[in-house]
Amino acid sequence: MASSATIFFAGIGTTFIIIGAGFGGGLMFANSAVHNVPAQTRASSHLADPVRIILPTTAEAAAAPQPRDAVSQPVPIPEIKAAEKQVEKVDTRRAEVEQRERKKHSEERKARKIAAARAKRQMDAKQQLEQQHSPQPGIMAFDGVAPRQVSLFGN
Repeated sequence: MASSATIFFAGIGTTFIIIGAGFGGGLMFANSAVHNVPAQTRASSHLADPVRIILPTTAEAAAAPQPRDAVSQPVPIPEIKAAEKQVEKVDTRRAEVEQRERKKHSEERKARKIAAARAKRQMDAKQQLEQQHSPQPGIMAFDGVAPRQVSLFGN
């Protein structure tokens, strides 16, 4: 049978070996994550620069494609102004409708918030009334003989 000192030092040595292996593995993972550049990053650096695309707004009417013969003819200016006025009228109508809808939604939200606050106040008042009318629980007293407590160390 081995002495207790030998067993003690063997346990300490095993503990240090396990902790050292854990730290070594952690350093190995950390170094590989810091120094290696992922393949996706290297491949994406060769892509072309992004291009900004500007789309027309929904309020603007899309221009119909014109045949090559019609391109050389001048477009009368009064028609363009009339189209602009129509677009402005449509824009103002849409803006007014959207503004009314936003106002309506905000009023509905405000009404729901007020109703929820009222309901909460009513519930709180109801709970307070129930607490006032409910009897208070009695106080229990012990006769001084406490049950024996069992502990692991015999105290």
